Amino acid sequence: MQIRSLLLGAAVLAFASPALADTTPVSFSPEFQTALEEDLGTREGEVLSTAVSEAIQSELARRGVSNASGAIDVTIVDADPNHPTFQQLLNEPGLNINSVSIGGAELRAVIRHGSGQQTEVSHRRYNATLADTTGAGTTWTEARRAIRQFAVKVADAYTAPR
Repeated sequence: MQIRSLLLGAAVLAFASPALADTTPVSFSPEFQTALEEDLGTREGEVLSTAVSEAIQSELARRGVSNASGAIDVTIVDADPNHPTFQQLLNEPGLNINSVSIGGAELRAVIRHGSGQQTEVSHRRYNATLADTTGAGTTWTEARRAIRQFAVKVADAYTAPR
């Protein structure tokens, strides 16, 4: 009975959480959608879109913005993993989970301000060499770094005086 109460409480908190209730719509460029379907795996799109939405909501919350729902549209133009994705490992048995590659991401956002004005934000970050990949311990380490940097730019543009 106690476990059921804990689970119910966790579910209530999850639905009440502003960060979860207020998500930023994320789409993919046609080229990246094709890469997800044919190479990376569609579940990776969910991983990346969640990371983008959470990073933007976190940066907005740090600036005191609690609800930007519908005001920011994000497109993941491209993203490269640092390690093979699950789908890539399935597609190419010769790959090893420990294989390392240059990762990163390119993202764009359109911010619609209350005045009707729009601001576009873009960010692109990839490492130049394998030596530049610092702590690439997960599949999307460098892409997540690019996402965090992008989220700061988006929050800055959203909160800038107009």
